[in-house]
Amino acid sequence: MSWLRRRFLTGLLILLPILVTGWLFFQFFNSVDNILNPIVEKYPFIDFPGLGFLGVLVIIFLTGVFGGNLIGRRVIGWLDTVVSRIPLISRMYIAVKQLSEVFLRRERTVFKKAVMIQYPLAGTFAVGFVTADSKFQAEDGEKRDFLSVFLPTTPNPTSGFFLIVPAEEAIELDCSIEEALKMVISGGAVKPYFPGGETIILPGWVGKTKKNK
Repeated sequence: MSWLRRRFLTGLLILLPILVTGWLFFQFFNSVDNILNPIVEKYPFIDFPGLGFLGVLVIIFLTGVFGGNLIGRRVIGWLDTVVSRIPLISRMYIAVKQLSEVFLRRERTVFKKAVMIQYPLAGTFAVGFVTADSKFQAEDGEKRDFLSVFLPTTPNPTSGFFLIVPAEEAIELDCSIEEALKMVISGGAVKPYFPGGETIILPGWVGKTKKNK
């Protein structure tokens, strides 16, 4: 019975992700494919499987063409400004937009690099993403470099914290932003690939730190 139970659980672990993924894809395909139902009912001769899915792809392509010209950029910029000022909706819109830019755009306009910082207390590290850098000057005239860091939550990276940390205390991770995000979403189960090795140098473990190898 113990052998049967182990083999059953092994089979379940293998099939469950496949079945769930297949079911979600099937539901998504059906929902998208039914978008053009009003047109199909009026013109039944164009009805064929995948018509709605093809229609969505065409709409996405035409939107990209429209957004690539001067008039399109101005219209989309105006809509972006309007939506960003709507309470509640604006927060979700901005979060989804930032994640879309991270994964879909070739140039990284939001997240510049992945870093590790000591948070919420010294000796405990968290993965964050640098969004900007700035300089601050003390009353005695001393200037220091600081980084604006977005610290996402697990497993939902669309929410998190905004931190301003000293630049010398941020450890830059030698991995892509996508790999660092996967590590955050998975709760550390998915580890990023470090070309220089997996060892990250943390001098003293607390206080000032340096960039990893």
